[in-house]
Amino acid sequence: MLTDFYVKPTSDIFIKYLFGKEEHKPILIDFINAVMKNSGFPLITDLVIKNPFNIQTILNAKETILDIKAKSSDGRWIDIEMQNSDKGFFGERALYYWTALYGDQLVAGENYATLRPVVCINILDFKMFKNVDRYHLCFMLREKDTPELLLTDHLSLHFLELPKITAYNLDKSLDNWLYYLKNEGLNKEDGIMENILKNNPQIANAREKYLSFTQDEHMREAYDSHIKWKRDHDSALFFAEQKGLETGTVKGRHEGRHEEKFQTIMRLQKYRMQPEEIADITSLTPEKVRAVIAAGDKGLDLLMEEDATRH
Repeated sequence: MLTDFYVKPTSDIFIKYLFGKEEHKPILIDFINAVMKNSGFPLITDLVIKNPFNIQTILNAKETILDIKAKSSDGRWIDIEMQNSDKGFFGERALYYWTALYGDQLVAGENYATLRPVVCINILDFKMFKNVDRYHLCFMLREKDTPELLLTDHLSLHFLELPKITAYNLDKSLDNWLYYLKNEGLNKEDGIMENILKNNPQIANAREKYLSFTQDEHMREAYDSHIKWKRDHDSALFFAEQKGLETGTVKGRHEGRHEEKFQTIMRLQKYRMQPEEIADITSLTPEKVRAVIAAGDKGLDLLMEEDATRH
């Protein structure tokens, strides 16, 4: 039975718990295969989880990005990430994570023949492509005027938009999975959910894991702690953005833009945000963010001097 302690199923900590534990591997495989089947791609038979769930790591480093990295038995690398809000530039961010996972495959002395496909699955609790009704979009490298001509199958970026799930088809496993992720824990008398649990053994298994999570004192503590950190993190970001806007109205447009970025960088790094995350927000490179942080009070001069050299 569902407990009174509600855990948002799309919280990144629960997604990491559900899909990232070694003993939950059949659940992860079933979810991935639902995505693959919906795109007409080959299914996977087995995989190895490369960054398994570790509750102590989450408690000690709440800002860690809780994605799931796995390698299938046929050599494909798979990355799953949950994103609950639209913070902008998510397409660029998704491509950046794909690039990191693809490039990290090569070590000194190896050639390009050793590279294997990387599949990124992004579960979004917001509408990223508002002018498209389909909830599942997959981007690959195709020739502009001849889309049937594929450059390589090594890149595939999947975007699953939960708000677009307003109906479901019991015969489509991905429909069932996304309905589950959107509605788990909300209604004890959900007839649709009951049908899904009867239809898919691994989603029924996911329900058991959800119940275990909500009844476990340590998991509840980790969830509450992580949600609190996320709330403080988002509040800090909002504060930095507001201060940046105020700065921009007082100073000249040119100088104010640099002051805004500098103040945003310095505030967010105090909240232990990583340079890569700050770079996404400020439209700078991670290297530039690191340089500004290292320069301290001279960081603003660094931003303005670099801009001056471009003119």
